[in-house]
Amino acid sequence: MTITEAVRARKSTRAYIEKTVPEDIINQVLEAGQWGPVAGDFHISAITNPQLLEKINNLTHEKMVKSEREFLRQRAALPGYQPLYSAPVLILLSGPQEAPYTAVNTALSAENMLLEATGLGLGSCFLASPSMILNSPENAELKKEAGIPENNRVICAVIIGYPAAENKFMLGERKKKGTVALIS
Repeated sequence: MTITEAVRARKSTRAYIEKTVPEDIINQVLEAGQWGPVAGDFHISAITNPQLLEKINNLTHEKMVKSEREFLRQRAALPGYQPLYSAPVLILLSGPQEAPYTAVNTALSAENMLLEATGLGLGSCFLASPSMILNSPENAELKKEAGIPENNRVICAVIIGYPAAENKFMLGERKKKGTVALIS
């Protein structure tokens, strides 16, 4: 798959089958994240432990149900909705709380991982919702259990796995977005 094909084929997979992603494949995705065009420190933590995934999923769902944001409450109210969409791998991206480029660094790393996953035939999805619980002081132990350094803030996440045939939580067809100005 060419880079152009991966960019166009990548989509947000919101349903996964119960199939373990081999460790060497996970490592390829993680390494892609380390090759992002970043300007500073960031951290990648990959979780495959089913109990920890379930705990993060359930706490994130509870937070979404009580959220002030209507979109999050609506998503959480959908029958059968799970924030991690039953993905077997959750990759958390964090960086120093005070660093000026943490959000950019983690987003660039995440995009590399999303494209690598696509090229490897995996489904993937960019998430922000796990950060709601992992950055809460009451979940300091969970943050530690998830391998996030003490002074880091979780910015975003990527889930990967083998896509299910039905993707009932899809938000619509992918379309090009944004505007472009080419100045010559």
